[in-house]
Amino acid sequence: MARKQKRETIKPQNVYPLILAALSNSESSSSLTLLKKCLKKLHHSFLIRDPQFSNSSFFLLLLPILLRSMFPEIASLGAKIVGAASLSSFEMNEVIAYDAAIVESLLAALLRRKKWVSDAACNAVLDLSTTSIGRQRLCELSAVEKLMSEFLLVADCLMGTVSLHSTEKGYGNHARIGFMIDGLPVLILDASITLINSCDIEQLEMIPVKLSETFSSHLKQLWIKARYQMLWGSDAGAVQDRYYYSNVKFHDLAESIFRLCIDPGQHSTTYSLDVIKRNIFGPTNSYFEHFVLNYWEDSPSLLEGPSNGLNDHGDFFSFFFEPCSKGPIDSILLSMLRTLISCPPIASDELDILSFLKEVKDGLGCPMVYGQDVRVLKTVDVTSDPSQGHLKREVHFFGDTADSSTNDSHFIDSCNIQKCMEACKQGYTIALRGMEFRSEKIATISDGLAVLFGQPSVGANLYMTPPTSQGLVRHYDDHCVFVCQLLGVKLWTVFSKVAVLLPRLYEPLDNLPGTEDDSDASQYKQFLLGEGDILYIPRGCPHEARTITDDGGPLGNDCSTGYSLHLTLGIEVEPPFEWEGFSHVALHCWYQNQQTTPLTVADISLDVLNVISVKLLHIAIRLLGDRDPTFRKACMVTAFSLPSNTTSKMWSHTLDMNQRTTFSYVTNTIDRESKFLEVFKSIEAGVQNNEDPFEQMRWMQHLCQDGVTTKELDWRQSSSKCTDFLLLCNGHRKEAEVAFTQLKSKFCRDIAYDDACENFRTLLEKYRKTRKQYMNGMLSLHCN
Repeated sequence: MARKQKRETIKPQNVYPLILAALSNSESSSSLTLLKKCLKKLHHSFLIRDPQFSNSSFFLLLLPILLRSMFPEIASLGAKIVGAASLSSFEMNEVIAYDAAIVESLLAALLRRKKWVSDAACNAVLDLSTTSIGRQRLCELSAVEKLMSEFLLVADCLMGTVSLHSTEKGYGNHARIGFMIDGLPVLILDASITLINSCDIEQLEMIPVKLSETFSSHLKQLWIKARYQMLWGSDAGAVQDRYYYSNVKFHDLAESIFRLCIDPGQHSTTYSLDVIKRNIFGPTNSYFEHFVLNYWEDSPSLLEGPSNGLNDHGDFFSFFFEPCSKGPIDSILLSMLRTLISCPPIASDELDILSFLKEVKDGLGCPMVYGQDVRVLKTVDVTSDPSQGHLKREVHFFGDTADSSTNDSHFIDSCNIQKCMEACKQGYTIALRGMEFRSEKIATISDGLAVLFGQPSVGANLYMTPPTSQGLVRHYDDHCVFVCQLLGVKLWTVFSKVAVLLPRLYEPLDNLPGTEDDSDASQYKQFLLGEGDILYIPRGCPHEARTITDDGGPLGNDCSTGYSLHLTLGIEVEPPFEWEGFSHVALHCWYQNQQTTPLTVADISLDVLNVISVKLLHIAIRLLGDRDPTFRKACMVTAFSLPSNTTSKMWSHTLDMNQRTTFSYVTNTIDRESKFLEVFKSIEAGVQNNEDPFEQMRWMQHLCQDGVTTKELDWRQSSSKCTDFLLLCNGHRKEAEVAFTQLKSKFCRDIAYDDACENFRTLLEKYRKTRKQYMNGMLSLHCN
């Protein structure tokens, strides 16, 4: 009877010596066999987290040699060991991540042409990427570029039909993307997306432009297929056994595309600034100058289109007219709705695009949300009884309330899109927000207007109103609008301002009276907009609009007769870019340049006294902004102070002088009307009401420069800090009042307009960069 052969085992303490011995004589077949056996043992030990191996770091010295071995199976085993060790503990993951020789050797193995080596190396990269430190180190060592380049070699394998699979409720943002092929291409895609979504801005900018563009184009092909799956579903998804589901999730794919496309310099400009100005305001610079000096933020103005139709505008709005000439307006709008996704709002003072992405990434790419992206509404008569007045109210098709957006699950899916079109036939207006994030040409026009008016961004909304209907009820906006009539005819009624002070962004709008009586007759103007006309409406002017019975006007398409399609371009003046904001910037920067203080007091330090005075003066400027109309007007010094060419100097000189005159008025008003007692009582009332008197000025934290630690720059107050500040002022009230008065006079006397403009421009560039990044990212997700 034959005896069973005893299985040879390798003791843990012998593994490393045997590996070293085998490596020293790797050309021998017996040594190679022994080496494989030892490496498999080591790999298994890390998988089961055997402390005899996982507590040792000696093997780290061997990994670069193993990963670069000429023998594919050895290199593959080396990569598997890296992966298993990276998963064995956070500490081991960190040790490997910070060993540049290991990571670089792993990336070299990734580029090997032997499939099983690349597979193992890619899996190891994913294992190392399970920690933030691992991802950070891979990004620092250019792993992103290597992975992207490798993906382009195999990308065509993944460009067939895709499928989404998710066990979670909702619209599939967390759904995994399935492919008809398994293996290395999917692994490389997974690793690429993981690391792209871990890069900081500097690392994203280091990726070669051509590589980024080519890689993005492949991702967008996948995105279009996956987006269609999410929005509309497909029969392909029902046969799930035909697909291999990766770890790539829908929102991860959306984030990668967004990140790769945020560079403000990547996108070409569709229209020049001169073309935009000429098409909206008139053929010469004097038209724009006349508009700014006579109508801007003051009274409505009709900028009529050419008498012979839109052809004289060139292709300025051709992106709407060409498709509309091929079918009814409602059909064109339906095709548009089928491709749109949600544009999550970004905070006005958010200057870190990656911070924003971190907050919204789980919802990136989801269907449009009712109230946020789209509204379906109309204005109806409540009563026409003369004794009660002519009352109207606004009703929404998806719930009779304008607050439907509070329902987070209220997505506009395929079923609701069809309902939108049915609602349109019942007289409802379809309103689409954020068109500057959905159309490259609209984005260019919006961005150009923002530059013209010296603001960070301009919003764009699209409205389609059926015949003889009114969409929004009479209202006024907290921003100025340019109404661009694209198709059809619409009658606009614009009323006089409801208040002397201009309404501000983000402040509650006062409810307008529901009664519209005859006393309004002398307080309004009416404008009949035809195709190509542009109507300017200042913020604070109540207005309403309705389509009128078509009498065979300019539309030749019977299916579209009586419909109106118009685009509104909203100039949203952010708080930092009003004249009040300019005053805050000027004071902040002036104070930073001060070397001496005007007052010496024995029992309080000069620094503390100056901090008190400057903060009090900032509060004084805010109080002036609450009652002086000029302080609320848009400051456009960056638009006019630096003309770009000789021709610009002629028309910008007048506008620049206008801004300088306004600045003189503002500084004189600060000097004349800022009162210490008023400021002190304002802070006292705020503290008593548990309010932060500095809340509205928190945007000034963006003015802080590197290395500056002055207390004056601390705008993130707490209630306790505000109380301490009040007690400090009260305890040194006499000294604070004297210091406040002297500092106020010195500031108003010494402030240099041009220096303030430069600091103001720097702040504007920060805001514009973030808004442009967001715009570019969202445009990339609306590609067709």
